Amino acid sequence: MGLGLARDSRSGTREWIFQRVSNAAIILWGVVYLGLILSQAEVTYDSWVAIHNATWFKLFSTLVLVLAMMNSVIAGWQIGTDYTQKVPVAGFESAYHFFYKVVTLCYLLLGLTILWF
Repeated sequence: MGLGLARDSRSGTREWIFQRVSNAAIILWGVVYLGLILSQAEVTYDSWVAIHNATWFKLFSTLVLVLAMMNSVIAGWQIGTDYTQKVPVAGFESAYHFFYKVVTLCYLLLGLTILWF
């Protein structure tokens, strides 16, 4: 499984459902964000800062960011299991899985830094 759970607990159905739920959360975030921007009488720096400094917005964005990163790990695992097994280089599959997990973690840390600092 893409999230690193034991092989015995693999469930493509659970991953599929999780990806759909996380995609719905990402879309909901986009709709809320657009609604916030479009509801402003005039978009100024102060109104922009006020939207992004609201605690509820930061918490909602953090939740969606974590869901998006978990979705990314599952997608990387799915792509990796489809294509890296065909590469005849020893250790390539493990290196690929390590790479996308590190990149995803970096994106998560960068996103959290941007949101909260």
